[in-house]
Amino acid sequence: MKTRALHRVLAVGLTAAVLWLTGCDRGDVAVSKSKDAQGNTTVHVDGDKVEENLEKTGEVLQQGAQEVKEGAQAVGGALERGAERIEKEVGPVAQEVLSDAAISTKVKAKLLADQEINPFQIDVDTVDGIVTLNGKVASESIRVEAEKIARDTEGVKNVNNVIQVAGQAPTPAPAGTSR
Repeated sequence: MKTRALHRVLAVGLTAAVLWLTGCDRGDVAVSKSKDAQGNTTVHVDGDKVEENLEKTGEVLQQGAQEVKEGAQAVGGALERGAERIEKEVGPVAQEVLSDAAISTKVKAKLLADQEINPFQIDVDTVDGIVTLNGKVASESIRVEAEKIARDTEGVKNVNNVIQVAGQAPTPAPAGTSR
């Protein structure tokens, strides 16, 4: 499941890059060059076509992000189902470990789905249902939103938010609480 989602994302990203670089097709090029009789090169940039290509690239990337989100949610669900099967076979300790992994995956998927949050700037760790968010973000509102997303995720017992806001001195959270 993870490999298929990764391949889709890579394919979408590569397609977007190719579309942007080539101007969508050879007959409708956004950037072109030519040489005059003296051999001087002139470059022509069609701003409208560049803008159009960027819009199309953005749409393709949004599609890819949606597919990644769906893949991450599917992985989270698969982890939960696997944890249930393992609990039946080896007991509740293995269930807790896999359940924590499933919670982390769900939180990451929700962060990925949020347009304002760059989920690659936030680490998510879960132990016994307690989620710790760590990383550095651009604003206090993003830090607060990431915590809200984690708190609203099924299975989360508590959230320790130690995310730093760029340009602000870090203030450590008291043990067992969120900042």
